[in-house]
Amino acid sequence: MSASSRDDVPRPPWVRRRLSVGVYHARRTMARLDNAEVRGARQLLTRLRTDPPDVLYLGDSALSFVSPADEDKRRLYTMVGDALGPDVSMHVLHGGSYHPALYTQYLRLAATTGARPLVIVPICVRVRTLPWIEHPIFGHKQATAFLHGLGPHVTPRQVRAGFPRPTPADFSSFHRLPHHTWAGELTVGDYIRRLKDPATHGLDERGRLKLLYAYHHGGLVPDEGEHIEAMTRMGRMLRELGCAVVAYQTPVPVQKGSELHGAQFAELATRNFAVLDAAYRAGLGADAEILQTGTVFGTEEFIDPRDGSEHLNQVGRDRLSEQIVAAVTRLLPSRRGSTELDEALTNTDA
Repeated sequence: MSASSRDDVPRPPWVRRRLSVGVYHARRTMARLDNAEVRGARQLLTRLRTDPPDVLYLGDSALSFVSPADEDKRRLYTMVGDALGPDVSMHVLHGGSYHPALYTQYLRLAATTGARPLVIVPICVRVRTLPWIEHPIFGHKQATAFLHGLGPHVTPRQVRAGFPRPTPADFSSFHRLPHHTWAGELTVGDYIRRLKDPATHGLDERGRLKLLYAYHHGGLVPDEGEHIEAMTRMGRMLRELGCAVVAYQTPVPVQKGSELHGAQFAELATRNFAVLDAAYRAGLGADAEILQTGTVFGTEEFIDPRDGSEHLNQVGRDRLSEQIVAAVTRLLPSRRGSTELDEALTNTDA
């Protein structure tokens, strides 16, 4: 039986379960030997030194997901790449809770090469709030620190590291951290326990959603300190690189959040984006353009408002990708030169 025909044979449930468990353990082992964020850095460095792309797209988890109900299953970065066309090459590096401090390390690697691609980068509120900054896995602290320690003459072979999984003690410390939102003076663990078992804690579906949206989007982004300065350092790194940049705000489900928490939800989202935008411009320049896409997407443009995430469905991805592509096209030298040539030829023909 050929490999392809074996794949067509339905497997019993117990086989599928064993395969799923096997894949899970294999991925955990791989992460300990070759961390995904470090592996992405190695692949980026290799690409920049051997086949530099026109565009480098650094992204968060909004790049990773599509809706099961979507007819168009292309991820956001694929939509952007397809719209730019085959003459524009693009390298994409994205993942869950990727954040400015990690992006800065990727940009530092770019600085060790002669490549200066146009950079697309999101400005995401949630990854600058405490539960994601301090998360033992999704804070990406070990990978960020390892990459920061690499020198200017690093080779791709040296960009390799694995890290042990966080211990139960690490998660216990994380769960004890205070996370103050509209839900009150709760710890991270209070949110997690109640969201994992809402019925036991007296929460109906609306109560669960209110708590979830408070946990995801009710945190205050500080306007000073190390974590906001990471945004400024990213902007400064982009300025030092001297490359063109398209920055956009990762959309927040403001409409649904406001249904649950009232006007304070939109007010906080607007305030948090303003703080992040200001920190970014403090590094890159006061006139740095940021696509104001953070609070303008409706509930119908997100994959599932019940999970409180920033993940867009086909309708939302279409709209966001159009804005990103328009900004990239204005800035990308090859596209700008082509447009000017086309206009010159048109005027000559006239």
